[in-house]
Amino acid sequence: MQVKVFESADMATGLKMIKKELGPDALILSTKTIRSGKLGLLGKPRLEITAAIDAPWPDKNFYIASRTEAKKNAVLLEQKEIISESQPREEKEEFPTYNSALRLNQNPVSKTEKPTRSIPPFPEQNALQTEVDELKGMIRNLAQEMVRINASQSKFTEPQPELQDSEAQLSPEQNRGLRSLYERLLTYGISTSTARTISDNAGKALAPEEFFDLFRQQQYVSKAIGDLLQVNTDIFPRHKRQHRLALVGPTGVGKTTTLAKIAADYLSKHSASIALITIDTYRIAAVEQLKVYGEIMNLPVEVVLSPEQLEQMLLKHRDKDLILIDTAGRSPQDTLCIEELTSFLSPNLNIQKHLVLSATTREKELFEAMHRFSILDIDNIIITKIDECSSLGLLLDIQFRDNVPFSYITNGQRVPEDLLEADKELLTQLIMTPGKGLPYE
Repeated sequence: MQVKVFESADMATGLKMIKKELGPDALILSTKTIRSGKLGLLGKPRLEITAAIDAPWPDKNFYIASRTEAKKNAVLLEQKEIISESQPREEKEEFPTYNSALRLNQNPVSKTEKPTRSIPPFPEQNALQTEVDELKGMIRNLAQEMVRINASQSKFTEPQPELQDSEAQLSPEQNRGLRSLYERLLTYGISTSTARTISDNAGKALAPEEFFDLFRQQQYVSKAIGDLLQVNTDIFPRHKRQHRLALVGPTGVGKTTTLAKIAADYLSKHSASIALITIDTYRIAAVEQLKVYGEIMNLPVEVVLSPEQLEQMLLKHRDKDLILIDTAGRSPQDTLCIEELTSFLSPNLNIQKHLVLSATTREKELFEAMHRFSILDIDNIIITKIDECSSLGLLLDIQFRDNVPFSYITNGQRVPEDLLEADKELLTQLIMTPGKGLPYE
């Protein structure tokens, strides 16, 4: 068996190289992605394909010589058969062609063997040919799948149709101005669908002479973003004797640290009448972390293991102005664990539920988390780690998808300095100044 390794940019190019080098009957043994740069880290990824053929593939000169020899043998065989017709029958010699011997993967027929016109395939050959046909089918399916994947990926990279609703009603000059507004929105990290909606509305709201006025465009975009954003400006209403807040969300978004920030912020602005409760018994470190914060701020910290214990602790601290409840991080895919939280945070307990999401989460996973945790009847959204993002257009997409108001945003690890109450003007400036961090601190 002849085995050879090929390198190519993609599967289609690799298959062409294999077919050219080893022929159409070659088999693919393995494929893997490699990087050829320094230490394998900086190079462009390439595809390494290991292929084989079950017999040595003859070179061009050998193949031509073999065909010539085969023709000579065929002529000699025909002459021998003609002579034998006029002579008594006796055992004749056979001169098989090179192609027949190669096809059967056998040595040429020896002189002692009885000549035959056709040699039926062996059962082992039938089984081998079946396996070869199956492997060829798998290769064809693999190539088709690669083409389909490449096509689906290119679908996301192609520019989306722009401004379909309004461009038919505008002049070419106005359309160019509207497209410049659309492209500006994309630089903010806003999704194409949200940017298209804002641009289409701009085509109806702006006068023709305002399309190329950058200042007027900026004013319109700022107002449009502010109108789409929803914030909770009254997190601690005065008419309530006691405020109860629970922080829920996926793992690793910073719920415990955010809870400590809220406690410290309330402590500095309102009162020290605060109790901290955690039902995060999955991580010992989380309990210890909250206890450290409690000791620093001189606040009681309670650990509960069941919904009944949570009700007892709420009754125990009924004299407190604020009760903050920390919960264990739940995977959005773990529906059972999320449903378990509903037994702790039942509606009759009057607990505000704040969904904590990280700004660094990919859009698909972030929207999936919003969908999964919606069974808890979320009241507010807290966005963390905005200091780790170069653009925050995702904030607008969250509101475009679900109008649950923002309550807080966090921009670092400091307690409580890196906690900001959500404000429309602040969020608008964050979205419209990508890569520059907070517009003010």
